[in-house]
Amino acid sequence: MVEFIRNPRVMVRAKHEVRNKFGHGRSMLTGSDTSELNYLQMVMKESLRLHPAVALILRASQESCHVIGYDIPQGMQVFINAFAIARDPQHWDDAEQFKPERFEGVGADIRAAVAHLGFIPFGAGRRQCSGALLATTTIEIALANLLYYFDWTLPHGESLESLDMSEVLGISTHRHSDLYLHVAFSGSGVL
Repeated sequence: MVEFIRNPRVMVRAKHEVRNKFGHGRSMLTGSDTSELNYLQMVMKESLRLHPAVALILRASQESCHVIGYDIPQGMQVFINAFAIARDPQHWDDAEQFKPERFEGVGADIRAAVAHLGFIPFGAGRRQCSGALLATTTIEIALANLLYYFDWTLPHGESLESLDMSEVLGISTHRHSDLYLHVAFSGSGVL
């Protein structure tokens, strides 16, 4: 939600996609509905790129190897810094910018994004998180319903500049400060 608030253009486009696709009077959007929401899927991927749930992915080398001048013995634990890769300007144009359009044409498949762009919030390869599909579907359903039913704004007196975007890195990554928003029923659906 914080990226929607920080990028009103993105929120407006995603909100229009959801509301135009489903019209008025729906009681709830489900997983089968989200497959049609291409822009919302791009927003979700871009959010996961900039804010991966797990910043460091732990692996053990299956065999000895040599990588960028370093000898890695078999069985050595290796950390992959997903947070740094997701913000690396060698891999991403405007790496620090929130640009969902970078995922245009990738589709809903997380594995396609991994193969095409080096997108690794769920790891990669045979040991990629088995819950990636469940997680992304759940995020898409939640976001679609939040955008369909409600309009979101900063509380009176708050500004984009006042948002604390610092993150706490650990086993999981999360915002340092809570996000408080003003919410209003949009009138699109049936509550």
